[in-house]
Parts: sequence; C-alpha cells; structure tokens
Amino acid sequence: MTMAEVQFQPLEAPERLADMVYETIRQSIMDKTLAPGVRVTESGIAEQLGVSKTPVREALLRLRRIGVIEPDGVRGGRVIKPSRGAIREAYEVREALEVFAVRSVAGRIGGNDLERICDAAARSLERAEHGDQAGFRESDFAFHDAIADAAANPRLKELIEDVFTLIGTLRQRDFPDSRWPVDCARGHVRIADAIARRDVEGAEAAAREHIRQVERYVLAEPRLAG
Repeated sequence: MTMAEVQFQPLEAPERLADMVYETIRQSIMDKTLAPGVRVTESGIAEQLGVSKTPVREALLRLRRIGVIEPDGVRGGRVIKPSRGAIREAYEVREALEVFAVRSVAGRIGGNDLERICDAAARSLERAEHGDQAGFRESDFAFHDAIADAAANPRLKELIEDVFTLIGTLRQRDFPDSRWPVDCARGHVRIADAIARRDVEGAEAAAREHIRQVERYVLAEPRLAG
C-alpha cells in the first residue's frame, strides 16, 4: 500500500486543527488503513485533508515522538513495522506507567472513580465471555482509561495514551483465540478487586501480571520479525 491509496476526508477548521489532524492520522494507523511500512508525507496528507502543512507537521512530529512514525527522508516518514524488540520495549514502558498509576489509585480511590473502574472490569468480562470482541475492546479501553483518569495526573494519562497508541500500531491483529479476551478481562477484575480493597501491593502485582500476560499474547503472533 502507498500513501496515494489511502483516502482521507477533508477536515473542517476547528480551534485546534492540529489535534484533529493528529487524531485522524492516529486512527488510520491504529486500524491499519495506513499499514505498517507505508510512507507518509506532509504534503500528501495535507492535500487529502484539505488543510495546510502546518497542522500536519505538528501531528507527524507528535507521532514521531511517540514512536509510531519513523523518519524517512527530509519531508516524510513511515509507519513503524512491528517487531518483537519494539513490542517488548513498548510493554516495558506500559508496565512502568500503568503499575505506577494503579499503585497511586489503589492507595486513595473512592466514589465515582472506583465505581467506574469496577463497572468497566465487569463489563469487559461479560462481553469477553459472550464472544463480543468489539464490546470487549470498548470495555478494555474504558477500564484502563478509568485508571488513568483516577490517577489525577494529566501528564501520566497522556503518556499512557501514547504508549497505547504505539502498542496498537505494533499489534498485528486482535486476539485470534477467543480465550484470550476472557483471560485478559479476568485480569481486569483482579486489578479492580484489589483496588477496591485498597490493597496497593495486590493491585500492583495484578496489574504487572496482566500487562505481561497481554504482552505474551501479542508476542505469540508468528509473523513478527525478530
């Protein structure tokens, strides 16, 4: 696939056009419309979106900082290709960030934040057990997003979102085995239960094991490069 084969819809001009451009490109990368290895250019994206190069440049710089886009020439870049090494590095960062967030939340959570985390965990398990992969993905995101919000640290939340974007780009596909979402959702429930008990050490251990378990699933993809 080449950049010319991807068709974006022109964007209207909001207050923060760069944010909208960023989200449009990010979603295209995450859903593999812009496939791994595809070359992207400021001029090509700007033309398709009907915007100037400036917001596109800002968006691509942000995606480069996250690690989703690799430099390719003076004015271009390429969507990063998955590899075992890149996945391991991304999950190391995810573990450091999310375990810190879980520890922070478990020590002081209450009220609506706790309810949101527990509800998302329960929904993820229910949907996984019913084979609803789209529903599971939605609840999976809601669970991790609820923890990031409850940590009450906007910079931490931004970093967690960035590493999720990187991991979503590096993953070849969703869980091919229907048992994996169930195992993943059970991990959510264990984390939520420990947080509800304000068991900081238990929540940390559950979060660490959950993240490492998902990493093992992702690394099981046989088509990954070394």
